[in-house]
Amino acid sequence: MLIRKNAAIGPVSLLLCWQIALAQQPHAAFSIAIVQGDGAVNYVNQRPPQVPAVRIEDPSGNAVAGAKVIFETPDSGPSATFKGARTYAAVTGRDGTARAVGFTPNAEAGAFTMHVVAEYDGQTADKQVTQNNVTPAAKPGHRKTALKIAIGAAAAAGFGVILYEEFIAKNKPYGQR
Repeated sequence: MLIRKNAAIGPVSLLLCWQIALAQQPHAAFSIAIVQGDGAVNYVNQRPPQVPAVRIEDPSGNAVAGAKVIFETPDSGPSATFKGARTYAAVTGRDGTARAVGFTPNAEAGAFTMHVVAEYDGQTADKQVTQNNVTPAAKPGHRKTALKIAIGAAAAAGFGVILYEEFIAKNKPYGQR
């Protein structure tokens, strides 16, 4: 009988120790949600139309205002800068969002991971944001130029036809007009 009691005490004490350890650890007071930028494809050396943005939320999903957010990109290889720096610090507004202002991909094509760390009320959370820098195949401006040339040529041809018909009509003998 004594052996059975000792055999039951081991798992019970292990369970109690595990519960005490979990109870002593502080629960995360907030989390980081990626609003835009995860999986984004950027053209090298060109500012993207939308910069990476995150939202800090409490466990109920409500916005956390006043959280400090740091965006950090790799030191080498495919990466990006924030107004020339590798890190950018922001504070969340009333909507709980922070944007990586001045985000510009560097000249190297390839995938990279941006590290985002948020701090609020003495606690921190972090998140990874993946990005991919690519070299544009053809600059969009060249397509616009070709379109302008095509429209101009069509307009000139149409105007030429009108002038030709007017010329023919004016130079016909008086009875054939």
